[in-house]
Order: sequence, then structure tokens, then C-alpha cells
Amino acid sequence: MGIAVKVSKRTLNFSDTKTEMYVASADRGDVITTKKLSEYVAQDTGSRPAHVRMILSSAINSMVGWMEEGHGVNLEGFGTFLPAVKSLSSENREEVGVRRIRISFCPSKLLSAKARSIKYSIAGDEATSSSDETSGSNGGTDSGTDNGSGTEGNPL
Repeated sequence: MGIAVKVSKRTLNFSDTKTEMYVASADRGDVITTKKLSEYVAQDTGSRPAHVRMILSSAINSMVGWMEEGHGVNLEGFGTFLPAVKSLSSENREEVGVRRIRISFCPSKLLSAKARSIKYSIAGDEATSSSDETSGSNGGTDSGTDNGSGTEGNPL
């Protein structure tokens, strides 16, 4: 199984001619909640879901604390969270203002590679494709056995 992709015709407003083109977009499923994620991690690790939720909550609070002090936070194999600002530009220093503070995320090389290998199928097509040339192949990373996640439908 993979990501379902739908193709639709859209008017592209960024061009002066308002060109209509076909565009592919992910037909996303539901957003997985912290509760559901905690249940999957608990099942995979043998922990209790409430304990996993407590650890996730503590990790998020710690990350926010570090970012409030101006630090980036790197989660190995996942990516780096960096505090960033959106600002107004001006020729005068006094007129420059911060519009909002946001968190920038840069995925790790491992996460990016896994994302590139996610399979997809276009609605109406029978064939399953991949974003690289290894259609139907997983690059030899899986021997066909259970990956130990203990969950179906979890692509990673």
C-alpha cells in the first residue's frame, strides 16, 4: 500500500495567462493523534500508552524550552527544529519588526530518504509507482519479513 494520489485540473493563478494544468496531490488519510501514536509506540516497545504520552509531552516541553532560549533541537534520524522569525523589512532599522515567530523543520537525511521511497498510486491506475526508479522495489532494505513495528498501515 502507499499514498493515494489524485490528479485534477487546476487554474494556476501565478501566471498572467491563468493557465489550466493537471496537478497531482496526495489524497491524505486522517491525521494520527498523539493518543494513536502513543498506542503504536507502546505496542512496539512493550510500554504503556499513558507512559509513552507522558514521555512525548515531556520531550515537546523540553524542546520548546530550548527553542525559547534560541537553540535548535536535533532528533537523530528525524530532523532538526529551529526557531525562526518572519519579519518586515525596511530601509530604516527602527521600522523593522517581527511579524511572527515560527518553528522551522529540516528533516534528517534518513527521514528524507524514507520519504522518497514511499510508494504511491494514482487514482484510476492499477500500477504502483515510487518517486524514484525503483518501482515496486524497496532498495533491498527489507527482506520481506515483519519490520517489528507491530502495526499495519504504518509506512515507516
